[in-house]
Amino acid sequence: MKGPRQFFSTWNCIFASALCVLFFLVVYPMFSIFLASFSGDDPGELTLRHYYLVFTSPFYLKCLGNSLFMSFASTLLSVLIGAPFAFFITRFKLPFADTLRTLGTLPLILPTFIGAEAWLLMLGRSGFITTLLARLGIEFQGIAGWQGVVLVFTLQFFPFVFLMVSAAINSVDRSLEESARNLGASPWRVFRTVTLPVVCPSIAAGGLIVFCMSIENFGVPTIIGGGFKVLAEQAYSEFMNEMGGNPAMAGALSSILVFITLAMTVMQKTLVERKSYAMSALRPPEVLSLSPLPTFAAFAFCVLILVLALAPFVVILAASITETNGPVMYYGRFSLANLKAALQVAPRPIFNSFFLSSAATLIGMVFGMLVSYLIVRKKGLSAYVLDLAMMLPLVIAGSVLGIALAATYNSGPLPLTGTWMILVLAYFVRKTPFSVKTTSALLQQIEASVEEASISLGVPPLKSFLKVVVPAMLPGIIAGAIIMWVTILAELSSTIVLYYGPWTTMTVQVFQYIGSGDFGPASAYGAILILSVLVPLFLLNKILGRGLSPSL
Repeated sequence: MKGPRQFFSTWNCIFASALCVLFFLVVYPMFSIFLASFSGDDPGELTLRHYYLVFTSPFYLKCLGNSLFMSFASTLLSVLIGAPFAFFITRFKLPFADTLRTLGTLPLILPTFIGAEAWLLMLGRSGFITTLLARLGIEFQGIAGWQGVVLVFTLQFFPFVFLMVSAAINSVDRSLEESARNLGASPWRVFRTVTLPVVCPSIAAGGLIVFCMSIENFGVPTIIGGGFKVLAEQAYSEFMNEMGGNPAMAGALSSILVFITLAMTVMQKTLVERKSYAMSALRPPEVLSLSPLPTFAAFAFCVLILVLALAPFVVILAASITETNGPVMYYGRFSLANLKAALQVAPRPIFNSFFLSSAATLIGMVFGMLVSYLIVRKKGLSAYVLDLAMMLPLVIAGSVLGIALAATYNSGPLPLTGTWMILVLAYFVRKTPFSVKTTSALLQQIEASVEEASISLGVPPLKSFLKVVVPAMLPGIIAGAIIMWVTILAELSSTIVLYYGPWTTMTVQVFQYIGSGDFGPASAYGAILILSVLVPLFLLNKILGRGLSPSL
């Protein structure tokens, strides 16, 4: 039987504190908004009216159908692009393969709404490519609509599939493929019966991420969707309605979004676990040489995808130094007016973004380090519960979590809504799983015996952790912190729900400028945001020898 001192040990107290934090920032707000979705007009009244309305109203049914169509289409196209991209780069000797692999991860760091702005500048009704086509006598009505939404999601999310499939291909043991070929199997049969079964779980995992990130996103449909309404956008609109909002309907829509993502997660897990293919990868697959024509075709495919995916970076950077007048861009006329205005006249959003990102990252770095240790070292049911609770924010849309936090802490003993603190807490709980995942992977490689030796010499457990384990975990801690910082910096979905006047961020400024048609200032803040994200990731790669991909 455990004594009081052992029961109230330092690590047990940290474990209890971590669960409390996750309960009050994730579980309780989500339960509150779920409960609010059953609220009637009278106090204490419970009703299913809002859910009934969602599934009977033509408007809400169309929003639901649009969300599912958009997400499935983006997922399918991302798989059709990402899987071949991974296969070509991983299995064949292509020119500049390492460069292609690095560039293939960059679309992940571009905020999706900035990507939407770039495509509007290119293929919108007044886009420069649309204008050029009109001069050539080719009529093009613009990219606005579901086509633009799916295009943006596909080109920015396919790297999730690419990264996961690449890792899976590298885990295939060469001896299995060689045995199949020695038995007379054709290359296509070897791929279909040996390689593909190993890769399928990774394709499904990458596709699930694309689906969840697509269905939760409301910025891209708002900017480039035109009349293409989706559930995430409508939930935000219901909550932020100028006539006082409708928290019950927003809660119903948010709950349906969470249910869809959870259902897809369970479905993916069930399908993958029906067949398990474990590989030791003692002999990694051979990198093959192709004849000149297939090599050129594979290389051209990869380059074409990267040109399309990275075009928004170039467009936004160019637009930030282009003379503008509202939505009119005077291409070819160089001007620093928009950048100067952002840096000198209205620098507050830049300061806010850096401050809020840094505060949330510092909290998340410490919290993630402690939680990682508990998950890896504690073992058992308690560690499993903590791990599950820590990963829960990943399946909740940012706008949904923002709505839940705003509604839960709008009043009561701790009114946080309308303060900068609720932004920091939302960022912290949304992005700390990145830190936990990075540090946990590294901690599993550190022998527990080193720490146990320190404790056996009389050093307290927490002090042993700080003096022995933390220095060994430092590369993972730094990597996780940088990934947290750059993803928080680009966060829009929860920010747009939770911010108030003085604490507007660069992402909010870009979103609002795009909405009002001021593409010059939007591009200026977008360019600053892109550079603010690229520089830390460049340093991460140079100093620690790792980029974005190991943290995903």
